[in-house]
Amino acid sequence: TGLVMGQFSRVIRFFSPLLYLLYPVPKVVFVPIILLFFGIGDLSKIVIIFSILFFQILVLVRDQAAALRPELILSVRSLGAGRRALFRYVYLPASLPAILTALRQSVGTAVAVLYIAELFATSRGLGYYIYFHGSTLMDYPAMYAGVVAMSLLGLGVYFAIDILERRLCPWQFLKD
Repeated sequence: TGLVMGQFSRVIRFFSPLLYLLYPVPKVVFVPIILLFFGIGDLSKIVIIFSILFFQILVLVRDQAAALRPELILSVRSLGAGRRALFRYVYLPASLPAILTALRQSVGTAVAVLYIAELFATSRGLGYYIYFHGSTLMDYPAMYAGVVAMSLLGLGVYFAIDILERRLCPWQFLKD
């Protein structure tokens, strides 16, 4: 969505008011509503995390795509490239590092939101485990083990995005 918005100034002008209206709203307030519609399973947790991170990533990717130098676009267009080719060979490769950076920056938020999502109307998951062992059972070693496990989860996702970046954007790591 961010790449599409970044390509077309009309799309930016059309959706920007909606984006400016929805972006500052704390999405955590929608947790009870999402749980009501999607139940207390894993799907609701995924929807909660997606809804919170979507706008954060959208803004970064949109700005990156909109900031591409016009010379890049014009040079590829002069070779006869259409919209699909521009997207595939210019916008996507040029924006991919920003997309992965946005994902990497969102890992901490995603893990925090996962913890919050697992506190509401569920009886499983790391968030529930940490809360239950810390506040109900007063089993602090188990609670800290849960905190360490959740930290390792975030660290693993962070490093997975790093590996993905090294594979998808090898030009970023070329030495001078």
